Amino acid sequence: MNRFTTCLLAGLALVLSATATAAPGKRPGGDSIVDIAVSDGRFTTLVDLVVAAGLADTLSSAGQFTVFAPTDDAFGVDATTLIGVVTGVCGSEEAALAALTNVLLYHVTDGRRFSNSVINRNNSKPIEMLNGSYVLATPGLMIIDENTDTPDANIVTGLFDISASNGVVHVIDQVLFPAELCL
Repeated sequence: MNRFTTCLLAGLALVLSATATAAPGKRPGGDSIVDIAVSDGRFTTLVDLVVAAGLADTLSSAGQFTVFAPTDDAFGVDATTLIGVVTGVCGSEEAALAALTNVLLYHVTDGRRFSNSVINRNNSKPIEMLNGSYVLATPGLMIIDENTDTPDANIVTGLFDISASNGVVHVIDQVLFPAELCL
């Protein structure tokens, strides 16, 4: 097992053990975004990548975030395979982790945004993501990169507004990729 895989497994064990106890800053009786992602079962790849990128503590914190969460089916491969592919594209493991962090932050926006504030009934609405890029949320429940005219992902209907103690999760059917992968 290489160093990265060992760190990934250790981090995942830490996140899983954290779900058994109250996370710091968590509202009583509410699960954090990470707690929801871990317990749901559809977001294994996303959770593994969040841990590998060192974002688990942030997404478990008392801050408020909105996460557009791709399912395992959206990723199509497990986190280890994806990290290996991105390492090959970006040239090093460190560059791959930076690229994956950029991709993950492209799925998160600051604040608690329920569907009525994400989706405008008549017009597309720009949303600034934590990586500094924008996506457009359309009335047709699609998320579009600001630099393209083609839909990148659909918000899965019936799964709006999964409320967490520190934000909201919207399930999407594709992974969003910023214009530049390797930074």
